[in-house]
Amino acid sequence: MKDFIKTLFLFFIIFGTSILNSHAQSVFKNNKKISEIYDTYQNIDSIYIEYINNTPTFLFLYEPLEGKSSNPDLKRKSTIYSLDFEGDKLCLELQYNLLYRFIFQDQLGSEIQKSNEKKNLNLVITSKKSVVQDIFPSGPGASAILNPENKQDFITLLNTNYKDCTDVITDSVLIIQAVINRIGGIQNSEIIYGKSEPLYQYLMKTYHYFEASQPVQEKIRKNFPNRNVKWLFKPRVSNTQRTSLIDIYLRLNPDKTFTFSAEGSYRRLKIKDYQEDPNDPIFY
Repeated sequence: MKDFIKTLFLFFIIFGTSILNSHAQSVFKNNKKISEIYDTYQNIDSIYIEYINNTPTFLFLYEPLEGKSSNPDLKRKSTIYSLDFEGDKLCLELQYNLLYRFIFQDQLGSEIQKSNEKKNLNLVITSKKSVVQDIFPSGPGASAILNPENKQDFITLLNTNYKDCTDVITDSVLIIQAVINRIGGIQNSEIIYGKSEPLYQYLMKTYHYFEASQPVQEKIRKNFPNRNVKWLFKPRVSNTQRTSLIDIYLRLNPDKTFTFSAEGSYRRLKIKDYQEDPNDPIFY
């Protein structure tokens, strides 16, 4: 009986190890690009790339711990990029160009698929090894969002009104951070990348015109989360609507049309001298 139990125990160890290996397979061995990334960016300790439906969706960059610590609850500093948001992709390309080129190379996706057939996974890369881990996507977080029903209408308005714009716009790309209040309006905003004040003013002028032209929503408390369905932005919803952050990307293209997008997930407050209302704090 004891021998049977030992055999069964060894079987589970071997079986469990094989499962673990299948969920954490080595993807790259002696990869020169990874070595170059870690040699160039000394502030990176580990890299996590989240894939949803075989598409890189989020990038988590973790910094080394400052000194040694035995505290398991001590968290490392991290920077998070949304890889389907033009604003974060631009910042990543400027700050970590080698990593940007590594993530968006065609070869990377095919190498991952060779080691794992799952469509949703994490690629974990350290200076010593890389592994693939299965994940179960939980869907978008409760962050402020750009109303998908109004996005194209607003871009059309940007394109149409620009034909009559007399201001000379030289800087073609801006990233703007905005505080979205509980009913979906921009409460505060500031340029966090780019220098074109005329382009910023044109965006805000068009935004206020767009909002003013929308039908007034019926103020019914039970319908509170849906009152601003005609507005350009929707705030974070956590039990109720919350004051929240969103980053806005605006580009004036060579053909005088606009590229416009926004992201509210994993934002950090970058507006200088922002005075937060203690009775209405920003929810991250």
